[in-house]
Amino acid sequence: MAVKQTAHQIPNNLVAVDNPAISWKQDTMFFNNELFSGKTYLLYEKGDTASIECFWNGLQEAETKKWYPNKQMAEYRNYLAGKKEGIQKSWWQNGKPKFEFIASNDAYEGVLKEWNEKGFLIKLFHYANGQEIGSQRLWWDDSTVRANYEIRNGKKYGLIGVKLCSNPYDSVNKK
Repeated sequence: MAVKQTAHQIPNNLVAVDNPAISWKQDTMFFNNELFSGKTYLLYEKGDTASIECFWNGLQEAETKKWYPNKQMAEYRNYLAGKKEGIQKSWWQNGKPKFEFIASNDAYEGVLKEWNEKGFLIKLFHYANGQEIGSQRLWWDDSTVRANYEIRNGKKYGLIGVKLCSNPYDSVNKK
C-alpha cells in the first residue's frame, strides 16, 4: 500500500507547546488567534526533546514524533489534514514495539499489530476501510490464545474470547 505524503511544506516556525498564545478549538490549533502552520515542541526538564508535532492551517500534518525521557522513541505518526494517514508506530520505553498499523483517512487499513512490554505479539487484526475483515487474533500476556476468529460477510466465526453469561433464574427454576 502506498503511503500518501503531505501536500504541504511545513514551515520551520517553532513554538513551545506550553506557549500561552496557543489556543485550541476542537482539533484545530491557533497561535495568537490565527491558524497555526509550523511545528510545536515540548522539552523535558533537562532540555531533551519530548515531542515535535507539525501543523498546517491549524490541523496536524506530516510527522509527529514523541520520545521517552531516556531518549527512546515513543511514537511516530503521520497526519494529513488532521487525520492519521500512513504508518503509525509506537514503542515501549524499553525499545520494544508497542503497536504498528497503517491509517487511511483516520481509519485502520491492512494489518494492525500490538505487542506487550515483553515483546510478545498480543494482537494481530486485519482491516479494510476501518472495518475488521478476515483473520483476527488476540493473545494473553503469557502468549496463550485469547481470541481467534474470522470475519466473513460482517459476522464473526471462531473463538471470540467472550465469557458466556448465565441467567440467575436458570438455577432457581431448576430446583
